[in-house]
Amino acid sequence: MSGSNNFQPVLIGTDLNTYGVARAFHEEYGVISKVFGSQALLMVLDSKICDTTEVDNFSESKVMVDTLIQYAKENPNKKLLLFAAGEHYVFRLFENYEVLKDYYIIPYANPTLGIYLSDKTAFYSECEKYGLNYPSTEVVRKTTYKQYKPKIKFPLVVKPAESADYFSLTFEGKEKAYIVQEMEELSKILELIYSTDYPHNFLVQEYVPGDVSDEYVMNVYSDHQGKVRMMSLGRIVADDPDPELRGNYVGIINPPKSEKVNRLYADVKSFLEKIQFTGLSNFDFKFDVEKNEFKVFEMNLRQGRSSYFSIMAGSNYAKAIIEDIFSEQTGEMTVGNDPFIWTNCSTKGFFQFIKKKDLKLYKELKKIDNVGNTLEYDKDTSIRRNIRIKKYLKKYSSRINKLI
Repeated sequence: MSGSNNFQPVLIGTDLNTYGVARAFHEEYGVISKVFGSQALLMVLDSKICDTTEVDNFSESKVMVDTLIQYAKENPNKKLLLFAAGEHYVFRLFENYEVLKDYYIIPYANPTLGIYLSDKTAFYSECEKYGLNYPSTEVVRKTTYKQYKPKIKFPLVVKPAESADYFSLTFEGKEKAYIVQEMEELSKILELIYSTDYPHNFLVQEYVPGDVSDEYVMNVYSDHQGKVRMMSLGRIVADDPDPELRGNYVGIINPPKSEKVNRLYADVKSFLEKIQFTGLSNFDFKFDVEKNEFKVFEMNLRQGRSSYFSIMAGSNYAKAIIEDIFSEQTGEMTVGNDPFIWTNCSTKGFFQFIKKKDLKLYKELKKIDNVGNTLEYDKDTSIRRNIRIKKYLKKYSSRINKLI
């Protein structure tokens, strides 16, 4: 690929997601990523693979855009690839796409499609149209929530249709998603939510039976022609026991090869190519053990916070992106299938957690050698970083083990 070294990843935000992207590019190409944010969080602090600049008020659109354009003008001879760490930054890119596209390659959906799909009701409408299974869903509106009576049988799942604004809220009793057993409980939750400034719809869904081990996450990259180039599926074995952090993964492993997994890959590939999606995407699924089928919960318009698991599985999205940019040939689609255990805490803390939860699973997982997390990278070491990261992982491990 001629010129394939003439590029520079530029990342906005300084969290775990940012470090995962930087590590993906460093492992594949040895490149150091440029990072901008309001404050350098410990994930990128003292990192040798992240060149981080703190910018006052960087989360404000004008400051962000001015900073990025200035950097681009200072680096006119490289292809600049722009990545966002979180949902709010993805929307900032959508809002300022027409300006930034003249300076950066942005490996996400085009803004019109991206903004449309960010509303889960619109996303489910596309799923209905193109054959991607999802839970039965009803919409609750702020103007009529007091009159709402579900037609779906309890238990139910209650969650925001638009996540970015909801996650920015702080109120007592807040959860990422609520599991509701009866009407009185549902009414109290809707009253709690709509007593805040949250203006968007909420969704009420059927509860898909099964536990966390029936939940899955998928990372995908679709090239500029809308063809899927990379896919990788992970099975969740543990998530955060804190109700407000439900859905934040503690451990992910590779699913065993099966016809149902192959079918899921085929269904997602078909869905993305039919809606002509381009760029990175991330999906959450649950396997409905009663109906023997996967059901999709949501689609994120970026790489997932846990996306490093795909690299552990043998499929690096950084490679797929660079080949898409620099190669004239349409590359073969890669699927990450190598055995792995990705953790969001220390290895010791993870196995302690799993041993308490499921002794049989613990014994099975102890046989896997490919174990790691996003932050501990043997090519990014300094005394201060090592001490800080180990302390962080140990503290996280201690917290989740106390909650179980």
